[in-house]
Amino acid sequence: MQVAGKPRSWLAALFTLAIAVALGLALQQVLRSRLDEIQTLAAHDVIRARAELAGIFRGVAALVFGTTGALGIAIFASGRRALREERFPPPGPWGWGAVRVVSGARARSMARAAMALAVALFVLSIAGAALSWYVASVLLACRAV
Repeated sequence: MQVAGKPRSWLAALFTLAIAVALGLALQQVLRSRLDEIQTLAAHDVIRARAELAGIFRGVAALVFGTTGALGIAIFASGRRALREERFPPPGPWGWGAVRVVSGARARSMARAAMALAVALFVLSIAGAALSWYVASVLLACRAV
């Protein structure tokens, strides 16, 4: 199987992926350590442990769903530009590194599909953030031991 594209672009993509995986693994270790501390705290002070856990829920919600929401906005903007230029993907840094470029009616339909998926991603990101925030609020409101 032969991979299309410039070798440097593939190397940069692999490097970016490796950095992302390493960062994710490091964050996983930090989170695991923090959750162990919260579990130890829960043996002595359940209310404070719940507050700590709620803070983690809110932080993760803001980070994860904020990132996916921003990605949805970027994809929507790219789709709008592609629709205007009748070229999919549009030129520029948000061109997704495409080897094949489509133009005309097919490009317009692909741009509309990208915009619809971007809206869905944005709406679901807001829903995920709201649900995570709600879970954190319930943790804070619960006073039963």
